[in-house]
Amino acid sequence: MEVDERAPLIRSRSPANVQPSSSSLSSAGYAPPELDYQLAERLAMESVARQPDGSLYPLNTRISQLGSLGTGVGLYLYFAYYASISLGAMALLSLPLLLLNLQGTVVFSTAEQIGFPGNLIAVTTVGNLQGGSPLLVHSLLDFLSVLAFLGFLVYYRRRELLARKEIETKNITAADYTVHVSQLPPDAISEEELTSYFSRFGQVAQVNICYKGYAERARLLDLKETTEEEMREFERQSQAERLFPLAKENHAASALLLQQVQRELERFNRRRVECCGHAFVTFMLESSCRETVAEVKSGAGALFAHRQSSCPPFRNLYPLRVEKACQPSDIVWENIEMTERGRSWRQLGTWTVSLVLLLIATCLIALVNGKHFFLPQAGVLTGALLNFVCVVIIIVSNVAMFILIPLLSRYEGHISTSEFEIHIMLRLWLFQVLNTLIAAAMFWDASESAAQTTDWAHWYADGGVLLINVIIGDAVLMNVIEFFRPFDVWIPRKAEGPKSRSQTRLNKVYAAPELSLGMRYQVVLKHFFLALALGAAMPLNYALITFFLIITFWIDKHNLLRLYRKPAAVNHQVGHVAAVYVGPLALVFHLIITPYLYTVVTKCPTDLYCPPTWSLWGSYVLAIVGLLILALAWKPLLFNEPEIEYDLVRARALPYTHVQGISSYNPPRQIPGVSLEGRMSVSPEQQREEGGGFPSKYFRQEESEIGISVFWGGGSPAICRRKEGPAFGAFVCGWPAAYCQLIVSLLSVGAGQKPNAKRRKSPVHPAILQKGWPNCGRPSAAGEGFVSVCGLDLVWSNRDKLKK
Repeated sequence: MEVDERAPLIRSRSPANVQPSSSSLSSAGYAPPELDYQLAERLAMESVARQPDGSLYPLNTRISQLGSLGTGVGLYLYFAYYASISLGAMALLSLPLLLLNLQGTVVFSTAEQIGFPGNLIAVTTVGNLQGGSPLLVHSLLDFLSVLAFLGFLVYYRRRELLARKEIETKNITAADYTVHVSQLPPDAISEEELTSYFSRFGQVAQVNICYKGYAERARLLDLKETTEEEMREFERQSQAERLFPLAKENHAASALLLQQVQRELERFNRRRVECCGHAFVTFMLESSCRETVAEVKSGAGALFAHRQSSCPPFRNLYPLRVEKACQPSDIVWENIEMTERGRSWRQLGTWTVSLVLLLIATCLIALVNGKHFFLPQAGVLTGALLNFVCVVIIIVSNVAMFILIPLLSRYEGHISTSEFEIHIMLRLWLFQVLNTLIAAAMFWDASESAAQTTDWAHWYADGGVLLINVIIGDAVLMNVIEFFRPFDVWIPRKAEGPKSRSQTRLNKVYAAPELSLGMRYQVVLKHFFLALALGAAMPLNYALITFFLIITFWIDKHNLLRLYRKPAAVNHQVGHVAAVYVGPLALVFHLIITPYLYTVVTKCPTDLYCPPTWSLWGSYVLAIVGLLILALAWKPLLFNEPEIEYDLVRARALPYTHVQGISSYNPPRQIPGVSLEGRMSVSPEQQREEGGGFPSKYFRQEESEIGISVFWGGGSPAICRRKEGPAFGAFVCGWPAAYCQLIVSLLSVGAGQKPNAKRRKSPVHPAILQKGWPNCGRPSAAGEGFVSVCGLDLVWSNRDKLKK
């Protein structure tokens, strides 16, 4: 009987679940569990990152000293820190622009009729300048700001490489010695076989094969633990039958559910062991790991490699994919058995759904922010109600995207937490930027001048105010929420903690929250993207976002060292995507939109678009030069990764087994070494019985329809049969699954004669079609031939048996 993973917990349906008073419980003989809140809080604090001596990190700890938390965490802190410095430098460079804008007279003129407080924002923008201004000083200072931001990207990229080298030098982990092997066949379940294959690159310390069914087994074990916890609670309730009349019934139902789960676990343990296509091979030396990654190539990597690999395919049949392994804590073990094709289809579906949700939410926000079309004709009460509805729609759409996008990204089944965080970062960053810019654009004609015309000065007073509100709102609201964590820390502990019926449940409620780098990166990326998008026209944005990033950096570092549980050791990929792709994209957007903003303010302040003007030739030239510099510098300074010299890395000379406390690639709930009875899973080192042949306890022999011995393994047929003449023998992967699970059809046209591949109609292995019969041409008697497949020497004949 299958156990539904959504099976609800069995709870008492008696009215006594409304928590009777302590006196009534005591008089009835029921002893409720004693909950230790201090223990739960202490366990939560113990999960926070700590120094090697067990003490908490000081809040003034240098970022370089947090290498034990993983490369990704340190790089995020560096990113927020250096981004605030670069935007601060841009704010200083744009200070003269702010002073020049304040000297304009457009905003406070009686003809514009721009009210408070929008006029205070608009007066700091280029909308306060008179038409026809050359804006040469603006263009020069903006060009210097562009160079400053490009310098930040290049410096952070160099700092990223140095941080990675520093962390990898000072903190030796299992990933320094381990490669991630994928595209393994399902029957590659022998650690000795993989050890033998990879030993050509160096001594192998250990091999961890990933098996199918890990997610199902983890689900069953979770259900088993929950059911056992429920049974203990119902057993306590049965002592007070008057207050809990259904306690015994619920206890019996829980016992039945537990039996079902145990049967499912037993059935799972009896299933045939199959590799899910992945394995982690750990070498004794780090140099062997690097050599393996360089030598074993497949797919496009092998096609365009500088030098062809000398390593043969696995079993001479399967080209493997080998890459540097991520940290063990970065792996999502439940998703590792998902196929690449299934993961690709899921990603296509979730990206489509995310795009649709993004468009719907953005359109709703844009529609709500366009309420000015009909708001002036509405009454006071109607206007207040409309504003309330607008606020609700904006909040719901934002919350919906923040909730759904992480769920959709989790559904994709990413193997590592780093990939999961990248998808969250990109989607939420795209949503935040689009909904903010589109909502601001909807305010183009929100107000009019005395001449009943709208212009850019009014837009900066309306749309510009929206942008300022977004910046200030995030700086205040989001940081307050991030610092106090009311939704996942304070409210659950106060509301759910007293309702916990066991100490285990209470400990889970009080568990420390997790750090999501994708969620934190997208906030920083959004704000410096908005700063660059409109910073040339609104230089005040640089100063505000600098202040915001400083606060964000301090709060994130405080929570990392005092609130979050020790994060997974994610790699550098999230920061790499932010610095190499998103940052330059923001710079390109800035260099394109800045000439447009200068053109419309100078030539056509009452229109949305007008052709370029010669008076701004300096701005156009500087923008083109900036784009050329970025294009020329992107690949050598940002995209390319110089070869990191690992000669000084201790892991090169220090063997894996000599590193104290090093982790390994064993999942938390590895499939145990259950009996192989009933499975076709014999390891290569297992001795064959005397006299040759296969172990009789795994295979049985039957007569086929044409009088040839047929081997069956593990209760499954072990051959393909074909009736095409008396001189025919057939054998299908019934030998131990540790060797191969192939289908090999043998046809005989005479003693020692090589069969013709074109005449075959039965399934034939590709290696035989390409290379012919391996080791054929050694007949032992008339009508017999010799073949060696996957290390097994077989004699095929037209007689009634197969022999070694």
